[in-house]
Amino acid sequence: MKNLQSIIKLKPIIIGMGNELRGDDAAGIQLVQKLQQMGYPSTLVVFDTPENYLQKIAAMEGDARLWVDIINWDSAPGDYKIFLPDEIQHFAVSTHNYSPTVLIEYLAPQRAIPDYFLGIQPQNLSLGSKISEPVQRTIKKLAHMIKNISDTI
Repeated sequence: MKNLQSIIKLKPIIIGMGNELRGDDAAGIQLVQKLQQMGYPSTLVVFDTPENYLQKIAAMEGDARLWVDIINWDSAPGDYKIFLPDEIQHFAVSTHNYSPTVLIEYLAPQRAIPDYFLGIQPQNLSLGSKISEPVQRTIKKLAHMIKNISDTI
């Protein structure tokens, strides 16, 4: 199991997924937007349609891909965890209609680099709600951790 520090040392493309209208489902989007504001070099927000960005993702610089989204693994709201692609199939990934496996299988022949998923445990996915406080704290914490790690490389 890779930890966040070892993944960031690979200078990954960080891809934020989510739906801004469904509370905590916006976590991946907000984390990547914070990283962009902090100057992290290789990021992309794909909202809830990552399949529309596959060519752009394949062309981006980085030695890994780190997909950020909410994942429900029945942990405390705001908890975060790194998942490998084969682990991701066993959990509820966000509210989108895509298969992470299909995305990775499409990208692999074009750019064979490792894929990881940074999952954030949601509290609230209600339509029209805001991001919950535990998830908001995690977004801030992760943004600073990722930026601090990348600054030491």
